[in-house]
Amino acid sequence: MAIWQYQLNIIPKKAILEKYGKIPDTLFIDFINWKIYWENVTYDNGYPEPNFEDARTIKWWNNIKLDIKKTSEQIDQYVTRGDWNDDGERGFIGWKGNSEKEEDNDAHIAYDKKTNIISEFQFRTDLRNKENAMKFLNGMLNVCSQNDLMVLNTEGILFEPQTELIFEDIKNSNAVKFFSDPIEFLEKIGKEEDKRKLKEDSFWSKIKALLE
Repeated sequence: MAIWQYQLNIIPKKAILEKYGKIPDTLFIDFINWKIYWENVTYDNGYPEPNFEDARTIKWWNNIKLDIKKTSEQIDQYVTRGDWNDDGERGFIGWKGNSEKEEDNDAHIAYDKKTNIISEFQFRTDLRNKENAMKFLNGMLNVCSQNDLMVLNTEGILFEPQTELIFEDIKNSNAVKFFSDPIEFLEKIGKEEDKRKLKEDSFWSKIKALLE
């Protein structure tokens, strides 16, 4: 994902209510296990099913019937459909805007072609151009609203598809922080990475000392 993009995953509201009995403010994302997962993924083993449960691994769409064709045609109004091909039994519909025109908006729906059950539905908004961003974001939120869907940001915060709520979250996004002061943002990222490495080195030093 480009630094200028703001990502939202799409989840059916009905499935959230069925699981929790209410709409929570946040959904748990297991960042630690995802880090371990991606560190162990190789070209040889492909993308195995994660062995832990969080907001990204829960099968939200298993009992939800969404008209994929109709929904795709709605999205066509806001961004150009790509020419990606389906992969075996896995269906994939993707959209991609023109980055050179600061329209690097994209979206995709991944689904099972036999059952039409969706496995992933998300979109990313290019924030570099306010007019382009507003048109795409409002359009996608409208698609969500029409289909009784909610959106989830990368930190696990859950939102109704309402523009005013999303704008508040965008203000705190990495993309906006980068645009506001790119040097300060990159320095902060660098410091966090240094701290992470220091903790890891300290941990392994302790383990080594115990074994000696």
